[in-house]
Amino acid sequence: MKAARSLLAFALLLAMSAAASAQAPKKMTITESLMLPSWGGYTLSAAGDRLLFTKSTRNAETLETVSHIHLYDIGSGRTTQLTNSPKGETNPRWLPDGRIAFSSDRDGKVAQWVISLDGGEAQKLIDDANAPSSTNFSPDQTRIAFTEASERADKKEWDEKVKKKDDGFYAEKKITWTHIWVYDVAGKQKKQITTGNFDMQGPTWSPDGRWIAFSSNRTGTQMGDPNRSDNTDLFVIAADGGAERRLTTNPGPDRGPVWSPDGRKIAYSSVDFENHSASQNDLKVLSVEGGEPLNLTTSLDYSVSGIEWAPDGGTIYFRTEEGLGSALYKVSATGGAPQRVLPDNENVYTVESKSKDGSKWLITSTSLSDPGSVYIADADGRNMRLLFRENDGLKDFALAKAEALTWKGADGWTIEGLLTYPLDYRAGQKVPLILQVHGGPHGRYSKTFSTGTQIWAARGYAVLQGNPRGSSGRTLEFSSANVRDWGGKDFQDIMKGVDHVVAMGIADPDRMGVMGGSYGGFMTFWTVTQTDRFKAAIGHAGISDWYSFYGQTDIPYLLEFGFGGDPWETKRVYERFSPIEFSANVKTPLLITHGEEDRRVPISQAEQYYRSLKKMGKTVEFLRYPREGHGIGEARHRIHLDREQEGWFARFILGQPRTITTTSTDVRH
Repeated sequence: MKAARSLLAFALLLAMSAAASAQAPKKMTITESLMLPSWGGYTLSAAGDRLLFTKSTRNAETLETVSHIHLYDIGSGRTTQLTNSPKGETNPRWLPDGRIAFSSDRDGKVAQWVISLDGGEAQKLIDDANAPSSTNFSPDQTRIAFTEASERADKKEWDEKVKKKDDGFYAEKKITWTHIWVYDVAGKQKKQITTGNFDMQGPTWSPDGRWIAFSSNRTGTQMGDPNRSDNTDLFVIAADGGAERRLTTNPGPDRGPVWSPDGRKIAYSSVDFENHSASQNDLKVLSVEGGEPLNLTTSLDYSVSGIEWAPDGGTIYFRTEEGLGSALYKVSATGGAPQRVLPDNENVYTVESKSKDGSKWLITSTSLSDPGSVYIADADGRNMRLLFRENDGLKDFALAKAEALTWKGADGWTIEGLLTYPLDYRAGQKVPLILQVHGGPHGRYSKTFSTGTQIWAARGYAVLQGNPRGSSGRTLEFSSANVRDWGGKDFQDIMKGVDHVVAMGIADPDRMGVMGGSYGGFMTFWTVTQTDRFKAAIGHAGISDWYSFYGQTDIPYLLEFGFGGDPWETKRVYERFSPIEFSANVKTPLLITHGEEDRRVPISQAEQYYRSLKKMGKTVEFLRYPREGHGIGEARHRIHLDREQEGWFARFILGQPRTITTTSTDVRH
């Protein structure tokens, strides 16, 4: 009897242990992160009582994603899935009659569809083989404005040449141009309304639907080099076509025209000089009839985006990136000091949509601990109320602590960054550190949730992400402070951050790695030529030779600004900061990764660096991904890359033998 009781007690203990284990939070992994749903496409109804959004999920077997449209009723808090085609749907939009328009390739080609909230199957709104997928409807929803490349004049002859494989052509001799077209929904006809040997972008309807504003680059194309200039100007044309009217002649880029509610003014973003990659966008407004524009943000040393008029036309709202966060401002359309809107705290807010009268705002937010939350608020963000969180599934995961840091960089400048602690970190514990470097060089890290850093934290690493000089989100002086010095004081700023985390007693100086992509890939390549402090490095899509890169990339003007001239003008600067010039210094084991179809940083940059290091007997491996561009997008490639990165750092930072299987990409739970 006593033995039976003992067996029963042991069985109960096992059951309790199994239950506790089943309820234990999961650690974030690449496969888990890929299976998390994603939300977007938020659109508030005209009355502000309902909202549309898309939710994308991934099939565990095929790893393909599909997006469907959902309706959320703000009064009841009930969510209804409206669409379920196997091909998915995107870009939901309310029509004046209460129906919902969306884009889908459910019958094999992308087109516009509509669905009624009263039920029934979706109907095709535009039945045309060349139907535009844009949702840029006219105010009365009867027409769509979009951009499309014009057909080449010799199309018939050229098609024959292609068939005969007699299709050689001269580089950068443009034959087709991107023009503005208008599609008539009822008449099922489209019309090209702009002409000329120029590219047009960003068509925007006037409130009465009679006019379309757009931007166009007329300087670089006239010089025969489409990459020479970013000097775009604003134009207006009748929606039925006709003569264009030029509105701006600013030497820098004027973009993103936004009509005032009465159609008499246009607000837009503007930079007063061209080819300045660290430039700050100002908010300007001018009369549709022309004249001198009014700069509304001369007193604000941050770059402007997300321009939107208030319904009364007296106020303009805009967004800025500031430090590790963002801010929403409003300013009088006639001038004055911009005023901050929305609370200033740890969240990064975005105003997604507004009701027709502007009294209700739909707002999303994210933070270091929250991937996304959706709020409804009154105008100017007053009385903000949480509707739902995008990813309640994260409650099943153990998440690591992340916090903002500041430290003194080169010249005593204040540098900002983020530190993610290892999962279950204990105070006083020294842990392995991964230094991550962002791209750009004018990118930045912000206070937003990152599954990537959570994956590394779950493996026991701390992750440091710094915003050195040259990063965006600061003053113009800060963002342009690395001109002719890419790899100079910005590198010092980053290394000072590493010193800071070591001094905090968190990072183990004998167990550190560095990684980054694009400019971060360059900085990784550069770092291992300047110091042997890191036990391992991983550089993705990195630049190894700035001189050759100038002739390979699609953004040569970035280098003209960053290095103070063309390669033949400032050759010493290009060579001074090219990692390949210092290949002999490399002691750190380096894993090079690259997409074979990368046009921004062609894979030849990786090939020549790998060949140089290999020839010198350095510890280096080169991982190539077919079909991939500047980033790695295919799910199985992302899983493989993550596992190879994990194995590389585990081997050289942690001293662990390589035991990871890299051929399996099964994500079933």
